[in-house]
Amino acid sequence: MTRRKLDEPQDEAPVLEEPLHIKYRPKRWKDVLGQDPTVKSLRDALGSRTRPHSFLFTGPSGTGKTTLARLVASELGINASNLIEVDAASNNGVDVMREIMAPLRYQGFGDSPNKAVILDEAHMLSKNAWNSLLKTVEEPPAHVYFFFCTTEANKVPDAIVTRCHSYNLRPLKYDDIMDLLEYVREAEDLPTTNKVLQMIAQACNGSPRLALVMLSQAHSAETEEEVARLLEMPMENAEVIELARDLVAGTLDWGRLTKTLKAMPEQSAESIRIVLVAYLTACLMGSKTDKSTVRLLDMLQCFSTPYAQSDKLAPLLLSFGRYLYP
Repeated sequence: MTRRKLDEPQDEAPVLEEPLHIKYRPKRWKDVLGQDPTVKSLRDALGSRTRPHSFLFTGPSGTGKTTLARLVASELGINASNLIEVDAASNNGVDVMREIMAPLRYQGFGDSPNKAVILDEAHMLSKNAWNSLLKTVEEPPAHVYFFFCTTEANKVPDAIVTRCHSYNLRPLKYDDIMDLLEYVREAEDLPTTNKVLQMIAQACNGSPRLALVMLSQAHSAETEEEVARLLEMPMENAEVIELARDLVAGTLDWGRLTKTLKAMPEQSAESIRIVLVAYLTACLMGSKTDKSTVRLLDMLQCFSTPYAQSDKLAPLLLSFGRYLYP
């Protein structure tokens, strides 16, 4: 069966030098889409004489919790050197919290004395870690602010919740996502069709971050089937999927490979392999010729064996090398 082309002609897609979800992350209040009541409430709170020192942002992944925390911190005059961001999913113990809390006793350097801590995935903190925060959250120094960001508000202790100004972010409406995608398409001069934008807006579950990650992956797709396949991939692995696409397209070289791997140091070799295998399997399911099938099977064979965590990137590099330099 002949693959169906998209409804508009596409030129060669431009190379994106910076991930779209980072480049177009809101940097001003007016850039925040679909969260008008929350933005108004935050600005009112910051303008009051007794502004809060602890904020709780809840809501689905990718709706802007950490972004709003950063915007509030900026409004409070907190510069990058006085802003501590912690991934509580991997730093959730009491010792980590004590280490973070110790320097908060001292005012910051620079134009503003204020300091702030942003705790992402805050619901992952241990009971002892939460307990170590209680006293400071209840009676914070005048120069200290806390931001708790979580997708699971029910796991945040009541003792913390009652001491915070709470804001619940909701998924964006379809029209808001489309406005964002159309704006970025024009700003980046992307050849992406309206049909692709509509597919992304429907698939991103109201997450502007996920919508832009999806756009990064699908902006140069040549068929609706390819777009659909890309949107089924785990989009948090955007760089890995780009590697997979270059590998299948025959445009991947060693320099591009190593540059991409260096840019994602927290990704394990095994997690990268799993995404590559999923992508290659999807390509095989849609293969139309024997020549293409044999080539994809050769690629898949190179990545079929699981990696030991202790070997770090070595087996992944060997897998790529086996295919690129047979």
